[in-house]
Amino acid sequence: MKLEAAAASDVGQQRRANEDSYAVAEDHQFFVVADGMGGHAAGQIASQLACEAVVKAVDVSASSGGSLTERLRTAVLHANHEIFTTAQKRPELQGMGTTVVSILVAGDRAAVAHVGDSRAYRVRSGRIRQLTDDHSLVGELVRRNEISADAAREHPHRHVLTRALGVRARVEPDLAELGLQAGDQFALCSDGLTSHVHDDEIAKVLGSGLGLEAACERLVDLANARGGEDNITVLLVRVDDE
Repeated sequence: MKLEAAAASDVGQQRRANEDSYAVAEDHQFFVVADGMGGHAAGQIASQLACEAVVKAVDVSASSGGSLTERLRTAVLHANHEIFTTAQKRPELQGMGTTVVSILVAGDRAAVAHVGDSRAYRVRSGRIRQLTDDHSLVGELVRRNEISADAAREHPHRHVLTRALGVRARVEPDLAELGLQAGDQFALCSDGLTSHVHDDEIAKVLGSGLGLEAACERLVDLANARGGEDNITVLLVRVDDE
């Protein structure tokens, strides 16, 4: 399979700094988005550390012979260790953390790993499927059918995470593996996008015929037009035949 990727990241309308980070490692067909948290730029440091650490770990594991999910799990655990130990050494960074969502592709298979509430979607034949479950208090309420997805967008505790990278010495990512088809499109995004843009709107933009860069910008513009309360990051990957 041949992959094409593009990404856009924006500070939004209400934040002074962008604490989101992303990375595209085309050589390894690896893609990642992270949304940091913590005061005094600690969130930005955490998200950058996460992206750098997972890319490095995926590179090191390229010849390991492990499965896609094993490689991703190892990469996420390595990133958690890097962030946690950095915070222990620098008191001004203690408590920093980040979400992470990533996709690793090999042949006609892809693996997804995530911690936190940044999401991965797949759009196939015009239909969108969320591949990740939010690790948040509101996400738990939605899964228990106590509130609707629409109500979750306005919930006062929608930003409270139940799992994040780097906050504790150990964390366990959610992992999944799936088959690829030509025409599949994937979106990795921070909650700055999904707080304002509905799933069907993401699918509509990805099915509009826009190039990936233009589609990224269109999604960011939609989130900003609706308030842009948080940093907004979206990374799109398109699968084509060789």
